[in-house]
Amino acid sequence: MIIRARAPFRISFGGGGTDMAPYCTEHGGCVINTTIDRHVHVSLKERDDKKIKVVLSNSNKSYIFDIGDRKYENEIEIFKATVNILKVSHGFDITIYSDLPAGSGMGGSSALTVALIGAFEKFYQLNLSRKEIAEKAYYIERIELNQKGGYQDQYASSFGGFNFIKFSKDIDVMPVKVNHDIINELHFRLILCYIGGTHFSSSIQEDVLEKYKIKRKSFLEAMDDLKRVARDMRDLLESNNIKELNRFGELMHEGWLAKKSLSSKISNENIERFYLLSRKHGVIGGKLLGAGGGGHLLLFSNPDKKYNVIQELEKIGGKIVNFHFNPNGLESWVIN
Repeated sequence: MIIRARAPFRISFGGGGTDMAPYCTEHGGCVINTTIDRHVHVSLKERDDKKIKVVLSNSNKSYIFDIGDRKYENEIEIFKATVNILKVSHGFDITIYSDLPAGSGMGGSSALTVALIGAFEKFYQLNLSRKEIAEKAYYIERIELNQKGGYQDQYASSFGGFNFIKFSKDIDVMPVKVNHDIINELHFRLILCYIGGTHFSSSIQEDVLEKYKIKRKSFLEAMDDLKRVARDMRDLLESNNIKELNRFGELMHEGWLAKKSLSSKISNENIERFYLLSRKHGVIGGKLLGAGGGGHLLLFSNPDKKYNVIQELEKIGGKIVNFHFNPNGLESWVIN
């Protein structure tokens, strides 16, 4: 028997950063995001011993470790932590393939964790809800492995679709009520561009958390702006007023300015070069996906200038990623 699972990457439109503890538990946070048709894929096959073999298809690497190994020190620490937290008792061959590169800023490590949990959940018939899977993924990454970051990636990947997610002492995932015309027009105007470099989210998040500890007024005001942007985006989409959709791009720009003010590590010369060029040629607003430093830019373009923007981005080395929205979150199935 082979178990397969896949979990989607997410794109965050607004509110990212306000989902980090302790900020969100003390002040409340919110994000608006969706998932796309790019996934982390997991295949699970039982072994007849107590070892875990991990094959990373993208890099052609493989590792073997014993059940109970808690040496979290290399690129397979998520596998070790997941096996330990789920109390896996069998040996397994685990094969992983990712549709996007690591460090892309689109929640890939959380998608991997969610897909792993989904595969083991199917094998052991644990009957976990989507929220329980997201909670376990958060625990594995943030508590067991002490990786800095927020809550949104695990919940986005587990639930899937357009969601407005509120974070406080509890987490509430609320689907955004948006019609297909708005979704299609939003997709038509968006450009996803890989600009190179990888972000080190844990390092950047640590810098943001240090700023929060100081609790400067400017920092808290920027966080308030990020939450306002997320709420206004939700309201705009749910109004189903397609004539006002340009405002969505303006909100993305406002959110990006607020996000950059949180840490000097979030943007850099290369990111600004791509973003300012896109704005010059017809982009209304945009943002870097993820914590910062590199990865993918998400841009909202004037519809008449979209393909001109794409040509200009490609001239300076940008790689356009074609995508569609994906309403499904975690999926798993059995092959006998």
